[in-house]
Amino acid sequence: MILVFLVVLMSCSNNTSELPVLSFNYIDGNKELYKIDSFEFKNQEGETITASSTEGVVHTMNFFFTSCPSICPPMRIKQKEIADYFSEEKNFKQFAISIDYKNDSINKLKNYAERYDINSKQINLLRAPSEEKLQEIANLLKTNFKPNEDGTDFYHSSFVALIDKNQYIRGFYNILIDEEIELLTEDIKKLLN
Repeated sequence: MILVFLVVLMSCSNNTSELPVLSFNYIDGNKELYKIDSFEFKNQEGETITASSTEGVVHTMNFFFTSCPSICPPMRIKQKEIADYFSEEKNFKQFAISIDYKNDSINKLKNYAERYDINSKQINLLRAPSEEKLQEIANLLKTNFKPNEDGTDFYHSSFVALIDKNQYIRGFYNILIDEEIELLTEDIKKLLN
């Protein structure tokens, strides 16, 4: 009897309802949920990645660009560590979207992936079909980015969005802070269960 109680108690602690749904807007004073379910990008292999590619898959999304001299290299290292940790998990992926639409061609993404040993089965480097579509996904992910005035770099955050199997945002995590990565890892596990 005690064993049954402990099993029930432990299963409750893994309940995904602990994680709030963060993909919502207030429209005319009403909270309206939305899904990250309307996009079409190309990955570093030239394959089309659409919202249907993410149905039933827990995933992260963030922004980067291949010539980034500042936060992207340490973000990439942390994402590869997460990919290694979940390497046996078929229902978890990471998507990094390039914000440098003019320069980050599919070929450049492929070269970057090869240079840094990024496996497209775990981490997809994505290119939007247009700058407008890039801005649309940034708005959905509650973030922004902008080029520096001298044109040498972009400002963007080091946060990743965690998205559940039903395409709702369930959290935002600063991937450059170890405690945030630990929390992200635990939350990914919750959503996978």
